[in-house]
Amino acid sequence: MISDWQASIAKADAADWITVAAYLIAAVLLVQASKQALLSREPKDTIFWRITAGLFIFLAVNELLDLQTLLTAIGRQHAIQHGWYGERGQVQYMFIVGLSVTAAIAGIVMLWLTRRTHIAVRLALSGLALIGLFILLRAASFHHVDEFLGRGNPAFNWGSIQEMLGIWIVAGSAAIYASAYTKKN
Repeated sequence: MISDWQASIAKADAADWITVAAYLIAAVLLVQASKQALLSREPKDTIFWRITAGLFIFLAVNELLDLQTLLTAIGRQHAIQHGWYGERGQVQYMFIVGLSVTAAIAGIVMLWLTRRTHIAVRLALSGLALIGLFILLRAASFHHVDEFLGRGNPAFNWGSIQEMLGIWIVAGSAAIYASAYTKKN
């Protein structure tokens, strides 16, 4: 179980390191946006940018640690030990449905909470949605979806491009936000 996960850590390639760097650069911009929001006395914006920065740091670490592989290995071992491995497809389906419903509710709540915020916050939400969709598609692990996301340049496939686009939308939004409030103050 753990050996499968450890092997995946050692497989980090150039695309993984580029993605980690993108997440961390974006996190720096997100922290700058949160500082501007704090200076501008925008508490909701401050919270949003800080939570997003924390999420991006987590996603950067996950890009290298491949925690979803560990979670999958633990789930597989649990299913084998408790005799429901044969029905794992139903459990995976329910997991994806639950994850999808949770993501949809979270998205609606975030849109409602940010309805009066700076346009950059809402733009960042669209980037987060793109990253969330990428993560959801990968979690679903349907073979035809995995095949599509794996197409393109082997070093940087369609899935990596989708994830990177989401990262840069969020990073650009944070930079826009920080510069808009810097000009104001």
